[in-house]
Amino acid sequence: MAAHAEVKSSPNLPYAALKEEISSKHQLLSFTTRRISAKYPSNIVNKAGQNFPGHRGPGQLVVYYSGFGYTTGTNEYGTEAVVENGTVVKLTGADSIIPKNGFVISGHGSSKTWIKQNLKIGTKVIIDGNNIIAYLIPESYVFDAQARIDEAEQFLENAKKSDAKTSEDKRAAYYLRKAKNELKKAERAREELKKPYSESSIRFANLAIKYALPYIEDEFKGVWLRPTERNRYEIQRTLDKIQATGIKEVFLETYFHGYTIYPSKVMKKYGLTIQNPKFLMYDPLAVYVEEAHKRGLKIHCWFESFYIGNVNPTFDDKSILSKYPSWGNKNLANYDAVGYVRHKAEHNGFFLDPANPQVTTFLVELLNEIPRLYNVDGINLDYTRYPTSQKSDIKNYQQSNWGYTNIARQEFKELYEIDPVEIEPDSVLWKKWCEYRRDKIYSYVKEARETLKATTYGKKFLFSAVIFPDYSVCLDTKQQDWAKWSREDLVDAMTPLILTSDNELFSKILKEVKSRASNKTQILTGLFVGFMDAEPEELLKQISVARALKSEGIILFDWAHLPLKYQEALKYRVFLPKK
Repeated sequence: MAAHAEVKSSPNLPYAALKEEISSKHQLLSFTTRRISAKYPSNIVNKAGQNFPGHRGPGQLVVYYSGFGYTTGTNEYGTEAVVENGTVVKLTGADSIIPKNGFVISGHGSSKTWIKQNLKIGTKVIIDGNNIIAYLIPESYVFDAQARIDEAEQFLENAKKSDAKTSEDKRAAYYLRKAKNELKKAERAREELKKPYSESSIRFANLAIKYALPYIEDEFKGVWLRPTERNRYEIQRTLDKIQATGIKEVFLETYFHGYTIYPSKVMKKYGLTIQNPKFLMYDPLAVYVEEAHKRGLKIHCWFESFYIGNVNPTFDDKSILSKYPSWGNKNLANYDAVGYVRHKAEHNGFFLDPANPQVTTFLVELLNEIPRLYNVDGINLDYTRYPTSQKSDIKNYQQSNWGYTNIARQEFKELYEIDPVEIEPDSVLWKKWCEYRRDKIYSYVKEARETLKATTYGKKFLFSAVIFPDYSVCLDTKQQDWAKWSREDLVDAMTPLILTSDNELFSKILKEVKSRASNKTQILTGLFVGFMDAEPEELLKQISVARALKSEGIILFDWAHLPLKYQEALKYRVFLPKK
């Protein structure tokens, strides 16, 4: 730390001279710089980040200080490094807590790649004007090793407190001792030996973490999966791999981007494309259900309600918006636009209008068709909300709001004698406009629940919904009142999307969900660690936190982002019985 303070006292040195100064005191292992796109980003300071979460635009490297807010507010498409006292102390995927004694470096696109390649726990960081300077010395690895050991000790402590009827795994304690011994060697070693001893310590600490988490027999263990398999054999291979990890519940994307993966009679009735063209030669839903049940696995149909993809509807004359253009949703900025309106921040995609009764009738018919034709174990509603808007404290909040369709405007005008396009956010009627839209989502969920309940009567069937866990932000930007769904018993389970790998924030988020949900509603925590390409140990940490907060289960997003490194981590112990 002292050496870093010396360097920091003269940050305006030419970088070649700075590099030489560091090298004179330490074995310099790496030295790199990167231009900062924006600090304290906002729509004014960073126009390229307008309408993007956290005001971080495509390809940008953004630095957040505590004056920005509690967290960065970014989405899951980047990566972040938390810096305290000039040292990287944490690597996260998104929406990180901003430390008071430091800052967060956040990157998307090529900037994300730069962070992944150059920043690790223990990296020293200097902000010099609009440039970031990052370098590694042997002590950086010692710092990292100590951090891993601290985490492993916490894991073992949590395991002892676990409700799981299992004893402490002796291997975890063994590897923790090995990690501590290697760290002692690193601390005493010459500079050139600190890195190899520290890396050995880190490997042992990671093994201790992997063996520390106990297996819990009745825990809900699931994964979201978008089918890409072209035949039965490929489906069998996928399910064999899933089963080998200990996952028992498969959330199969059955209706997405406006198409069903199976040949649908409802789609045919409406004159729409009967089946996703990728699967015209067979019915993957039928094969998935049959092969999953053979293996003792369950299939839940993951169903994108109001989002219908980003392909131009005119490319398919039997696509939903091509056939029914009046079903499309619109934001205030484009309420009078002719044609389809895209959402730039949501995959540049199109959405259906929840206020249009023809839309909700169609979706409920489609939902109800699935358990009538297939022996599925549940439905998981997704995109059960309005397209996201800016937060209400942002200048163009009103313009970014959605729901300004002819049907919604006319109905609202009949109720309150005013066109919602004329309502300002500080008006008393703005609250009514928000309530109107939330009620449309609520009515859809309620109708789906009642219809499916009648169809699946007497059968064990899980009706769940994907939610965004920050309740106030969810109401503010998505008009999704999931707490009301839970209070009124409209869903058996909720699957909150935890779009961060910051464990402190993760814990805060999950606590809020648990506090607002009815005791009757299961909380099946959705983890995005794989999607954000974090280390396997980060996945195990989040499972540990979810268990500590009495989550009823875990669902991983998603199988395509769960490569071998995560599969192997789950096999050590946490998802499979100890051998």
